[in-house]
Amino acid sequence: MLPRSVGTRTAIGRIGGDAVGAVIRAALADDGVDTSGLVTVPGAPTPVCVVYTRADGENAMVWQVPPGFAVTADALLVTFDSPEEVGRLISAAGERGLRVALNPVPLAADPSVLGDVPWEKVDIVVPNEVEARALLHGHRAADGPAHRLADAIADELGVPTVCVTLAERGCVLRIGGTTTAHPAPPADVVDTTAASDAFTAVLCARLIVGDGSAAAVREAQRAAALTVARPGSYEALPTAAELRGGPGI
Repeated sequence: MLPRSVGTRTAIGRIGGDAVGAVIRAALADDGVDTSGLVTVPGAPTPVCVVYTRADGENAMVWQVPPGFAVTADALLVTFDSPEEVGRLISAAGERGLRVALNPVPLAADPSVLGDVPWEKVDIVVPNEVEARALLHGHRAADGPAHRLADAIADELGVPTVCVTLAERGCVLRIGGTTTAHPAPPADVVDTTAASDAFTAVLCARLIVGDGSAAAVREAQRAAALTVARPGSYEALPTAAELRGGPGI
């Protein structure tokens, strides 16, 4: 799900015909998001993610997407929640001339899934360090230094824009053949559950609408810093007003 900060005001996807789905629809509507593109699947449970969070804010997650919850969108930001569908979704988006962003999470249990990804149709990849090394499975660069992983993915897989996030060490962005390191801003860490979602969605949205790379990274890092400073997932994501420097900062 995209953070509320990126200017996307229409939710497109599927929810179950249960109380969880109703709460999601109501939360989006309360935030001014058009939910007419949010389809309810009768008799199906809404996919949920159970998060176990340690005292230091780090976490582990249990997640399963039931069959029948394929998602469609005008602009595609895809994950490996349904690894068997990733290649098909990216190919379909590429055939329609859409920009495609990939956040390779959760890690695919079977590395062979990566061979089914049409990398030539992927415009942006945003992995963390562990995910970046997994994407390079079978390549010598998989064991290289963290600050070279973005270059390795761009060179080995042919993806034009790669941003490898390195937690408190910031991120490394490779775009247009140029690689830059971006230190992380200070943050009070309470819960890191939705940090990757906030960072990835804001970064991709800003790059896709034509923002400069430095400005896009700054806003994405700010979104992530705001997110980790409070508990929860969707409810921890920053609003547009917060990212503009309004109340709540």
